[in-house]
Amino acid sequence: MRVLWVSVLSMVVSLAGDAGLVKWATSAFPSTKDYAHYRFVDYGTLTIVGVAGACLAWFAITRVTSSPRWLFFRLAVTVMFGLWIPDLYLFVRGEPTSAVLSLMLMHLVIALVTYNALVHLAPVRQSELVNVGSPSWSAKAVTDRSEKVATHGVSRGAWTTMMMLVGAEMLIGFAELLSVPFDRPNGWVVSQGEAITLVHGALGGVLGCGALAIFALASREGRVERIAAIVGLIGVAIGGLGGLFCYAHSLRLIGMVLMFLGAATAFFGYLMPTIDDAPDPAQFLPPDLSR
Repeated sequence: MRVLWVSVLSMVVSLAGDAGLVKWATSAFPSTKDYAHYRFVDYGTLTIVGVAGACLAWFAITRVTSSPRWLFFRLAVTVMFGLWIPDLYLFVRGEPTSAVLSLMLMHLVIALVTYNALVHLAPVRQSELVNVGSPSWSAKAVTDRSEKVATHGVSRGAWTTMMMLVGAEMLIGFAELLSVPFDRPNGWVVSQGEAITLVHGALGGVLGCGALAIFALASREGRVERIAAIVGLIGVAIGGLGGLFCYAHSLRLIGMVLMFLGAATAFFGYLMPTIDDAPDPAQFLPPDLSR
């Protein structure tokens, strides 16, 4: 029942967010007022189907794994990136950039609303997830976990900072798409939107240095952290390569796609260490009756 009413709530909030984004987009860019995908029956139907599918997935996942939130988050991110692929296709077809970006933002808003509503308003009780008598929840496991946490060299704040920087880089990149002409001639210097281009490039340099530092520090950490550092570094490198491709007009579209994919990959990588919600074994150990 909790999943059912949270599903309805997610649909209502997501539809309201979609309508708000459409109103903002048509006000900021009047030329998109008659855009086909801005019709309520169009985005409303897809939103309801998508939210319903996510809620059914959460209901099923909570019954097949002891770490449902861990799995559901990764599934949600994968599906959201998959839904962005048709949006990129619309962009390649020559549809208005502002309209396509607003559709991508819709998908992001729906994912954020639905994920947070389900995991926070329809959570699984910890007692449903583990077997107290299982030998895996031993005192040694708790000690090993504590020692691992104590030896971490990269703080949670560092991962979060990198994630936020990547998100800022992506948002600035979207803003640059709207302010810098796509058909400009070859070259690094632009005649329109020069300030935002410089900010975008400078932040990319900061991200590159940060990705290298995280990669070096994470080599002494656990498997998840090492993988996250590698994925983040690869994503930043792909984004940087895309930035280089944007120099030439003939490669500019490929460069933009690479920058987007690189930022999305890096964001996902740096987010991984911050969402480890596996149950803490110390919470499920039997009481010490010797005391």
